[in-house]
Amino acid sequence: MSGVWLISYLVLWAVVLFQGAVIFVLLRQLGVIYLGTAQGVARDGLDIGTRAPDFALSNLAGEPVSLATFRGLPLLLIFGSPSCEPCKGLIPDLNVFSNERRDELHVLFLSHGEADATERFAREQGLQVPVASFPDDGLANAYKARVTPFAFFIDAEGVIQAKGLANNREHLEMLVRSGTETHAKSAGRNGATADEPVQTVSR
Repeated sequence: MSGVWLISYLVLWAVVLFQGAVIFVLLRQLGVIYLGTAQGVARDGLDIGTRAPDFALSNLAGEPVSLATFRGLPLLLIFGSPSCEPCKGLIPDLNVFSNERRDELHVLFLSHGEADATERFAREQGLQVPVASFPDDGLANAYKARVTPFAFFIDAEGVIQAKGLANNREHLEMLVRSGTETHAKSAGRNGATADEPVQTVSR
């Protein structure tokens, strides 16, 4: 009888653990779905009109990179990572898009990961835009970028004018168009800019 009881006990715990795993996966999937909705995306990322936090990173050549590096033109700042599958799908569109717009705006791909992993990712995927890596969550938290690929359109004065998911060419076009229109409206209101304090995030 004790053997039957032990087997029943083990089976019961196996069922409980399986149900727990299923519930966890479902809740996680619901979270991912929510983050992909308009409401979720609207809550992700710093608010439009906020001054973009500065950062001090290094590109793949070891050269310093910051917001000031890209001043003079608007900047499309894209958060991604080597483990992000949608990021890999974006790169061919991003390469073409950035080349076509090279006289209109800068593009920087910020990769969440170690420099070696980022360098390998950029090489394997044929990434042709400037790339910088950040190993911890500090920069992503500063921008409130929880999902990838997520992009910010930052005007020449360093103010965020558009934000959103950047899964394809259409998303990139929409971000630039929306950011340009928002900036034009802001300039029409006597050139008002955000008065948020500038933050700096270093490696």
